[in-house]
Amino acid sequence: MRKTYEPDSQFVERLEWQLASEYRRTKRMKSIGKIAVPRRMVALTLLIGALLTGVAAIKAAETIKDSWRKKIEVARVETDVKLKTAQLGATREMALRAEKLVSQGLIRSEEYQALKLGVMKADLDLKKSLLNLDEVKASGVVARDELSAPLVGDRDFVTERLKIEKQKTELDIELLAIHLKRFQQLFEKAMVPGAEVDRIQAERAALRGAIDKIQERLELRKRFVAGDITVQEVEIGDRMTVAERSLHVAQSRVETLKEELNRLQALEAKGMVSSTEVKLLQYGLEAAQAELQQAALEMDVLGKIK
Repeated sequence: MRKTYEPDSQFVERLEWQLASEYRRTKRMKSIGKIAVPRRMVALTLLIGALLTGVAAIKAAETIKDSWRKKIEVARVETDVKLKTAQLGATREMALRAEKLVSQGLIRSEEYQALKLGVMKADLDLKKSLLNLDEVKASGVVARDELSAPLVGDRDFVTERLKIEKQKTELDIELLAIHLKRFQQLFEKAMVPGAEVDRIQAERAALRGAIDKIQERLELRKRFVAGDITVQEVEIGDRMTVAERSLHVAQSRVETLKEELNRLQALEAKGMVSSTEVKLLQYGLEAAQAELQQAALEMDVLGKIK
């Protein structure tokens, strides 16, 4: 039994006082010749009254508990909204300054385009924070992102947030396209190694895969809301989607780190880099390989669930 439903000492003392008072009152009624209420009825009445009093107290306590939790969570999300609003304002101001500078030929147009994308991302961050605030006010609990979360007031906050996440990822791809163009220009002038260009291309490919996974999650959520799949099925499907993405990302990291490790080891042999740098990269490779194994294991386990 939860401690919430266990009577405290004050409750027990009050119940004892009520029983004693009722006993004295019943005795007085008998002494003056009034109709006495049967003891069983008295006991039953007192028991029901005590239980109702206890239930009322419990309900009041739960209401208070939910109230303070909701108040704290609303305050937390409201603070996040303020921060996101300030961030959007600052990003817009930077973009306006950049627009003037690019018109004067003081900065490249790519820098201005990157800032414009930053404004769009900041706007999406604010919209997501406002979504969280609406959900907390409606539900009284922390905003939930799992695909099996129920609708809140007939509103599907999970789907709305997933759509925002998809839009942000698309903006990230556009931003990487700007960086890729710039790095390719620098590579042609031998100002950066080809590995940097390959890294950005790999990141773009990973983000495209991430968009596909978000779309898969949207489809799973749609089927769950429609009642086509159960909570367990949507959870397994969601975790499989996440595991597949983790596997892809980990594979990409392992391949990239292996190439970089080979390059550093060759430089170490020539005395151009320290052994510490090589060891740090080796640790990073081992961590990526561990993540790869974990993702593969999770996919294997989930794939065997029927």
